[in-house]
Amino acid sequence: MSTRSNDERARSRAEARRRARLAARGELTETDEDDGDDIATPAPRSGGLLTRLFPPAPPLPNRPDPLAGFDATGPMRPVRERLFLLRSNLLAWVLPGIVAFFGFFASIFYAQGLLGLLGTFVLFGALIAAGWFGWQRPTLFGTAAALISFILSAVFILWTFGSQGAGPDTFGTPGQVATELFLQAAYQAGLGFLGGWYGGYLRRRQTQLSSEVRRRR
Repeated sequence: MSTRSNDERARSRAEARRRARLAARGELTETDEDDGDDIATPAPRSGGLLTRLFPPAPPLPNRPDPLAGFDATGPMRPVRERLFLLRSNLLAWVLPGIVAFFGFFASIFYAQGLLGLLGTFVLFGALIAAGWFGWQRPTLFGTAAALISFILSAVFILWTFGSQGAGPDTFGTPGQVATELFLQAAYQAGLGFLGGWYGGYLRRRQTQLSSEVRRRR
């Protein structure tokens, strides 16, 4: 009887140590908390370095359906769906897009100084913020904010050179200008996609960790 009791205490201590390690790594789930008497081995982590850097984060809890009120019938549903989401939360991408414009402007025109470095941080911070607040679809909101900043930057640069007397040939042939604008737009959209994804991931991860801390108290 004593031997069995000692074995149970040993298993209990081992389980407590396992759960403490999971909690320290942010991997403690509700199932682990509810099944405290069961001895289990944590599942092997897959995905390599990327999974270690960005552990899976669950969706935000207690959020309404982002497509509530959307008419799914009709043509071009993917386009209309994205426009519906952007229209439902304008501030989440318009305001970060304007802030990103100032950051992009500073990073280009003051690239060699401290102001340029600060502008780069402002640019990426605004795109991450778009993903944070655009919880409905973070990558969409980050991309939209990046395109807003690109359009504002392109219009400002063209207007500035035009007001100084620069002609159409200043920027090259129409084909060269169109190609350059397309490449810059694609580059900015890629930055916005990554920034939006990271902002959405940060919010979900922070919410997950905060809920786990509250449950342990």
